[in-house]
Amino acid sequence: MSETSLPVRHLFSMAIDADLSSATRIKGGPFGSRMIASVDSGTVTGERINGTILGPSGDWLYRWADGTMHLDVRISIRTDDGTDILMEYQGKIVEDGTPRSAPTFQTSMDGDYAWLNKIQAIGIGSFPEGGLVYEVYELL
Repeated sequence: MSETSLPVRHLFSMAIDADLSSATRIKGGPFGSRMIASVDSGTVTGERINGTILGPSGDWLYRWADGTMHLDVRISIRTDDGTDILMEYQGKIVEDGTPRSAPTFQTSMDGDYAWLNKIQAIGIGSFPEGGLVYEVYELL
């Protein structure tokens, strides 16, 4: 029997500020065309995590010859109570332009957010008014 849904819990909403006009572009490389974009600010808002995106963070996006876009992102988050968290994810931008990602996290094993080190998340993005917003869910 195949599953038709995944058990998830909303982890946070993430609004990313990225200036794509200043991105580095490498066209026609061995893995496709690269765009390296700096992510220097943004917010994370949720029931269990609230914070700010810090620079340096960034996206090493590449587009394959068939048009598939691959995400390769590292984001530094500082929670409102001062804990630093590294969020890493890879994913794809699907045919309708929706980013889909698989975030993992690294933070102190001794702190209040140690549980993040053990979870797998999924993220679904959108581009409202020129920005980038992800809804990130913990897989249960």
